[in-house]
Amino acid sequence: MNTTPRVTDAAERKAKRFWIALVLFLFTIQCTIMGMVMHFAIGDPAGAVVPDYHNASLHWDETRRTREAAERLGWDIQFNASDVVDRRGMRAIELTIQDTGGQPVDGLSIHGQLYHHAHADQIQPVTFQAAGQGRYLALPQAARPGLWQLEVAIDNAPEAVTRSITFNTEGF
Repeated sequence: MNTTPRVTDAAERKAKRFWIALVLFLFTIQCTIMGMVMHFAIGDPAGAVVPDYHNASLHWDETRRTREAAERLGWDIQFNASDVVDRRGMRAIELTIQDTGGQPVDGLSIHGQLYHHAHADQIQPVTFQAAGQGRYLALPQAARPGLWQLEVAIDNAPEAVTRSITFNTEGF
């Protein structure tokens, strides 16, 4: 009779250890998975927020008016990105602006921001230099293949003009 309680006590202790270890093991798995999810959610630069998106949405009417200003002025804005990248990773980009009569629009000050869609947290300022005949050139660092976003603001125009240009460098 004395051996039966010992076996029951030993089996009960073994069962307690098993169930406590199982609960702790499952809790550890859950914590590991949540840690990985938080790392991917916070640490991935592709998940970065588009620059100044909140401010643009708060002033949506004004943003839309500046984006449609080129059409109201009758301007034709053409964009071209070079297929050549130099050793430093610089790529020539060009804006050509013509009025309704096809005449070049000179004397503008053009600046903006450029970022790769997969790395929206790495924004680089871009300043275009006038090259004559309505052509404006910039040489930003844009060697990475993929989708790029160029947000352009044109100063010295009759009204505020902005343009958002998406371009792909995959084929280059």
